[in-house]
Amino acid sequence: MSSDEDAQPGRGKILQRQKREIKALQEQKRIEAGKLISFAKAKRENKKIEARQEKRDLDEKFRVLEEELKAKHAAELENFESPDSPVSEAQTVNPEGFLEVEEGTRKSRLQKKKDLLAEIEKELREG
Repeated sequence: MSSDEDAQPGRGKILQRQKREIKALQEQKRIEAGKLISFAKAKRENKKIEARQEKRDLDEKFRVLEEELKAKHAAELENFESPDSPVSEAQTVNPEGFLEVEEGTRKSRLQKKKDLLAEIEKELREG
């Protein structure tokens, strides 16, 4: 182990932490939405419009928070990327921070994978 590895977590760990943060934000939204008055109760009390407006406000608040969090994550990943850790041409990073694999249908990707495995087996048999 080098001291560089101890100083900074890897890209995968950063992505895992970012996903946990987004999941925690969504869980917080769910909990706060549960505290709001239910639509059925609001209907009985003739407060349906107010209840729906509260729900819209809550959704908007958490949408903004999630966008800010995703922007922060994108900036964090940009700062992490360095020239000594290249990403292959087949893989790119989308704006949400997830690693994308080659384009194509599922069937074509499976076929490419089978072909690659067949080539490796052939090399092992010959070598």
